Amino acid sequence: MKQLRPLFAMVLLPLVCLLGGCSGPPDAGVLLREAKSEAEGMKSCSADLTQTLVYTADGVRHARSSSDRVLYHAQPFALRDAQTVQNDGGSAESETYTVAEDGGLRFYGRTDGVWRKTDAGGLDTAPGAQVDVLRLLDGVQGQTYVRETVLDSRRVHKLELKLSRETLRSPVEAVASATGMTGGSRTVVQTLLESAPDLYGYCYIDAETGRVVRVEADLTEAADRIFQTIDGGGVSVRVSKCEISGTIAKIDAAEAVVLPKEAKNAPSVQAYG
Repeated sequence: MKQLRPLFAMVLLPLVCLLGGCSGPPDAGVLLREAKSEAEGMKSCSADLTQTLVYTADGVRHARSSSDRVLYHAQPFALRDAQTVQNDGGSAESETYTVAEDGGLRFYGRTDGVWRKTDAGGLDTAPGAQVDVLRLLDGVQGQTYVRETVLDSRRVHKLELKLSRETLRSPVEAVASATGMTGGSRTVVQTLLESAPDLYGYCYIDAETGRVVRVEADLTEAADRIFQTIDGGGVSVRVSKCEISGTIAKIDAAEAVVLPKEAKNAPSVQAYG
């Protein structure tokens, strides 16, 4: 009888799995598609995107970072976008609002301490177009399930993403422009991007709600490699840090977007920016 037990177990195990007793990891493609679909139905959220770039050009170290904080409401549409950019010790801040007014959309921005407004009628108001973290997902070319883990005390599915080379456009343009590498040519940046290796990052999806809560990517190695592929006009560039990360929070529970009092009487202009 003892000799029959291993044989019995071998026969029983496939049957148990067939009936649902065994299961593999969730399908990464399904998780991501459903998460993106869920995001498009958001009523409101707060979101942030941070990018950090550190590189040396001819032995001189440069550091650039940017943060973009968005407060989004779908109906009636309202968007607050606060940006901060730090570049080699200097910093700049901007704050803009886009709100539904008088049956249309109005864009409010401040330059040199003066608020101005203009029509924003052609704006795509969908979350996927206005929330930077979601725009990162538009360039995903593949995904793999990693594991279930814990992020900020919540259970999440961790997915590895294969990202579009366009994800590197902003840092590559920043380096090429700052070093004079472009030389007035529009093709240098595109050539650099086309030489990029495969790019990967991670996406975290709430295991209970199915919503995207964080996207992150360390692109340091890829960014460093592409600057070694072309003649930079005598400029030697090495990238020591190139990271991007973003989160989405307060889904369907974000605070209201409140237009500053000083902006309400802003003069109208034909075009802003």
